[in-house]
Amino acid sequence: MALSALVALMGVWFAAMASPGPDVVQIIRLGARSTRAAVWAAIGSTTGLVVWTVASLAGLTALISAHPVILVALQVAGGGYLLWMAFSAISGGIKERRAPATVVSTEKSAPQPRGFTPDGIIKLGTAYRMGLVSDLSNPKVVIFFGAIFANFIDPGMGFGANAVVGSVLIVESLMIFVGVALCTRAVSKWMSKNSANVDIFSGVVFALLGVIILAEGIRGVLAL
Repeated sequence: MALSALVALMGVWFAAMASPGPDVVQIIRLGARSTRAAVWAAIGSTTGLVVWTVASLAGLTALISAHPVILVALQVAGGGYLLWMAFSAISGGIKERRAPATVVSTEKSAPQPRGFTPDGIIKLGTAYRMGLVSDLSNPKVVIFFGAIFANFIDPGMGFGANAVVGSVLIVESLMIFVGVALCTRAVSKWMSKNSANVDIFSGVVFALLGVIILAEGIRGVLAL
């Protein structure tokens, strides 16, 4: 692959990864309470991208094209999970807003959502899993991978060369996600004081994404 093509690919990838989606919203949501949790969620989301990258390189995109029912199943499952995340975030935010007012001096003193301990510490494994499942809940990623590889990668390059390009994109994604996680620290005081609103807003975004993906899945079921 020519250097100019790689740079163009990285530019397209940056725009896609940095745009608001389940991954970015989840990272920001956790970052409202714990930068460390947000970073581990970012690592989890990146792991999800690794799964989709490997699946795409292994031919999942072509398999989905040949058997659309696979995408339908992924869309229904992913949309359903996003709606569950929306319910959890919104209900948690509403409960927090209804709770007695407390003075928030650190990120540990704020009321915590599901997955956090009472003292505000989230287990690294929990944060990682939340990021991972958030990314895997969006099956359209694999279609995006297929489009990216089809337009920028020469099949004649071979699996090894394509894997190298995929690795570059994964590293770029990790830098973007971790960057988002660290940026939340700059406004952590404000976000901690408004963590309930962050939860509710995140839930609304999750709900919209979930409805869109689930609707596409249902439409696919009806078309079978």
